[in-house]
Amino acid sequence: MLIDAHAHLGDCRVFDLEVTEAQLLAALDRHAVHAAIVQPFPGAANAAEIHDRIARLAEAHPGRIFGLASLNPHLPRRQYVAEIERCVRELRFVGVKLHTMGHAVGPGSRDAMTVYEIAVELDVPVMAHTGTGVPFALPSLFLPIARAHPNLRIVLAHAGFVIYTPEAAETARECPNIFLETSWCTPQAIGLLVRTFEPGRVMFGSDLPINLGVEIAKAQTLEVESRRREAFLARAASTVFRLAR
Repeated sequence: MLIDAHAHLGDCRVFDLEVTEAQLLAALDRHAVHAAIVQPFPGAANAAEIHDRIARLAEAHPGRIFGLASLNPHLPRRQYVAEIERCVRELRFVGVKLHTMGHAVGPGSRDAMTVYEIAVELDVPVMAHTGTGVPFALPSLFLPIARAHPNLRIVLAHAGFVIYTPEAAETARECPNIFLETSWCTPQAIGLLVRTFEPGRVMFGSDLPINLGVEIAKAQTLEVESRRREAFLARAASTVFRLAR
C-alpha cells in the first residue's frame, strides 16, 4: 500500500503552479497510489473554492482522496476559524496546513497560534512547511510549539527540505508528537530517517504530481526492514491523519 501524505490541487499564485483533478488522478493511477491527502496551494486565489473541489473529489473517490485544509492564517481570526471548522466538521478533512513560506507566517506568531488552537480543538494534525523560506521555515521553531501542545500532532513537511533535514530530525527526536514527511529530501536522508526513527514517525509524500514518480524511485532504493518500509509508505500517514476512522 502507498499513501501520498502531501498532494495539492488547484492554482497557486505564489509558485505559478496549477494541478487539475485529471492530472492528480492520472498520477495516482500511473504510480498505483492507494490514497492521497490533498490540500490547496498557499497561493490559491480562492482557498475555500479549492476546499470544495477537494471535497467533491473525495466524495467521488471515497477512501482514496482525503482533504487537508490550507488557508492564510493572516485572515481575520473569525473567518479563518470558520473555514477550518467547515473543512473538518462538514467536509471531513483530516488536517490543517501551516505554510510558513507561502503565507509568510512565523511558527511562533500570534496568527500561527490560531492554527494550533483550532487544530487542538478539532483534534486534527497540523502539517507545517519547513526548509525553504528561512527563518520562518526552520524546523526547530516548532520545538516550543510541540512542547506547549503535547497532544497536537505536527508533521514537518519536506523534513527540512534537504539542507535543514538534520535540524528537522533533531527537532522530531526531542518531541514524540512531531512527525516527518520527506518530499524533496535526498534518498540518503530518507533512508537515514526511516532507519533512525520508530516506524510511524516518518511518512511518504510527493508534493506535486510530476514529483510522485521521483519520490517512489527514492523509496525503492531504501534498504530497510519490511516493517519500517510499510510504515513509511502507508501506515504512518494513515495513523497520524486517522484515515481509517
